[in-house]
Amino acid sequence: MVEFVWGPMCWNTRIFSATAGGGAFCNGQKIHSSQTDKVEQSLLVTGFGYEHDDAWITNIELFKEFTDISRGVRRLGSAAVDMCHVALVVAEAYWEYCLKPWDMAAGVLIVEEAGGTVTCMDGGKFCVFDRSVLVSNGALHAKLWERIAPATEKLKNKGIDFSLWYKTENYVTDL
Repeated sequence: MVEFVWGPMCWNTRIFSATAGGGAFCNGQKIHSSQTDKVEQSLLVTGFGYEHDDAWITNIELFKEFTDISRGVRRLGSAAVDMCHVALVVAEAYWEYCLKPWDMAAGVLIVEEAGGTVTCMDGGKFCVFDRSVLVSNGALHAKLWERIAPATEKLKNKGIDFSLWYKTENYVTDL
């Protein structure tokens, strides 16, 4: 995973890497997610899909709710980079609905190897073919999920599809 950061008088490149069981790294330095356990002391990140549907509206409501109780919520634009920011302690958590496997695969591995926690938005065990993701430093996960779970349940009751995008026969998701 490569992140390019540009600003006035600034050009910075971060290279994130991880291997299953081998830890997570940024520019060759081992990284670990934060230990912040209070939502009120956390910076959060989310994303919004292109469709302005029920999932998008629900996420706007979560954005507002978390903005009121946290240090802030940012929308940066790349799910994988957002997850790397959780691994690097730039943020404490990230959530989003309606993602694709290629949006999440690298970031999930990096944040897990940095000590973070990854589940589906309904709290279930995460698989790269899931359609939603909740990523945190681990210490905040249950507190975030308490607020996200009811919103996700309402979406399920409206018929929003949370099934796997695709899963080949005999595909193993556990390492």
